[in-house]
Parts: sequence; C-alpha cells; structure tokens
Amino acid sequence: MGRDVYYFSHDVNASNDPKIIVMKELCGVIAYAWWWILIEQLAVQEDYKLPMDKITFAGLAIAFGMKQNEANASSNEAKASKSKQAEAFINLLINECELLETDGEYFWSPSLIRRNLLRKNKQIEISRKRSEAGRLGGLKSAEQRSKTKQMLEANEANEANQAKGKERKGNNIERDTRAREDENPLSMFDDDEVKNKPIYDLYMKSIGDVSPVIKDRLDDLVESYGKERVIVAINTTADNGGNSIKYVETVTAGNLKKEVQKDFGASKHNGNARNVSRKKEEVDWQAEYERVHGKG
Repeated sequence: MGRDVYYFSHDVNASNDPKIIVMKELCGVIAYAWWWILIEQLAVQEDYKLPMDKITFAGLAIAFGMKQNEANASSNEAKASKSKQAEAFINLLINECELLETDGEYFWSPSLIRRNLLRKNKQIEISRKRSEAGRLGGLKSAEQRSKTKQMLEANEANEANQAKGKERKGNNIERDTRAREDENPLSMFDDDEVKNKPIYDLYMKSIGDVSPVIKDRLDDLVESYGKERVIVAINTTADNGGNSIKYVETVTAGNLKKEVQKDFGASKHNGNARNVSRKKEEVDWQAEYERVHGKG
C-alpha cells in the first residue's frame, strides 16, 4: 500500500559506509543506483517492507533497468534471467553486505525504518506543539473576549449612570424654570435672544397668558404673516373683546384677505364678469391657514 512521502532522507556520506563499499565492490558502481531505487521502493510501502517473492523480484529488475547477464560478476547467477538477477542482488544485500534484513517472508532496510521513525516522531512533536500553541492562543482569545465584554458592560453602566444624571439635571432645570414662571409668567421671555418676545409681551398684556402651545401658534403667525400684521391683529382682538389665539388667527387672516382684495382693486360696486369670476375663486384664508398649520 502506498504512503504519502513528502521528503526522503539521503545520507550525504552514504557512499563511505563500509557496507555500501562492499556492495559496490561486489556488484560494481551500478549497484549504488540500484540501492537507492530499492530504498525508494521500500519507503512508499506501509511497513517499509517488500515480500520475498517472484513478483517483487521481477518488478525490481524492471525498476533497476537490469540487462541480461548484468549482475554480480562473482555470482553463479550471472547468466540467469533478469528476475533471478534482482533476487540475487537482494540476497547479496542481506547476506553479504548486511544492508537488508529478512524474516523469510519480507525484507526491509533497518536504517530506512529508523530514519522514518525519527521523522514520524518529529512530525508528531511538531503537531503537538502546534496544537498546544493553538490551545493557548484560544485561551488568550477567550480571556481577551472576557476582558472586552467586561469593558463593554462597564461602559454601558457608565453611560446609563450619565444618562440618569443628565435626566435628573434636566428635571431640576425644568422644575426650577416652572417655579420661576409660576412666580412671573413673563420670566420665560427674559432671554433677550428669544424671538418674537415683543409679540408674546403684547399678547400677555392685551389678551392672556402665553402657554407653550400659544407661543408656537404666535410664532407660526409671525412666520406666515409678519410681525406687523400679528401686532395689528392682537390689538384688534383686544379692542373687540376677543380673548383667544383663535380670534387673533382669524383677524390676521382676515386682514391679509382685505389687503389682497385691495391690491387687486376688488370692490363691492364692480360687477363685471372679471369680478364675478374672481368672486367665485375667492380663497377662504382662515381655512387655508388652518389646513396648513393644523390649528383648531
């Protein structure tokens, strides 16, 4: 059975081995080539062994590239078949050179088995060290993940505490502001940078308190009609006894309507077709304002 062989150890001083010298002396230099071909064949076997049979010898003869009568010159097998020549060579390595060993059924190279055992043990040790390094790396990663989780949890706790602190601070500010406004309703407009402050002051003096909702509606009126129109509307509302933001909005829209009609020369006495058509197309300004701003 074949083996996965990635590296084959070849001793650099093998040619000086006394056993190899004997082999070359008995079989010639060509035997050195046969020897390493044989070692390669053994190295790919499951147990680094080959059977002592005719099939093995025939295959080795082909692998060696033996020619008829090419074998041990001092052997009686010189004129035998190529298979016999290969068998004779193996027996010579076993009996004369002591490079191989056999149990009668298989033959093998002790030095090859020894080198491969050392290589295998080294691979096992390398694999063990890599596994241990991976395990330690995993422990470090787990420890790092644990530290990271703890840091994230600590940060979340700090953020929650900060948020609660800001909420408490905001509640305190809002409470203080409301208390100040209860004492003096005009205090909400003490900041000189508050826009439309004159409008709020006029409304409070002429009509009533300015709640946040009324403040927003006054801002909308100023943005839509301008400060001057809103001031006129507040004064008109007060003169007529009005007491609501709704009244101010109605007056503001009505005044703008009158301005538009005046600009276009609208008159009750003009009964021509153009004015009749324009009358049909007159806009309900209050309804338009309520549609845009959603005020009730």
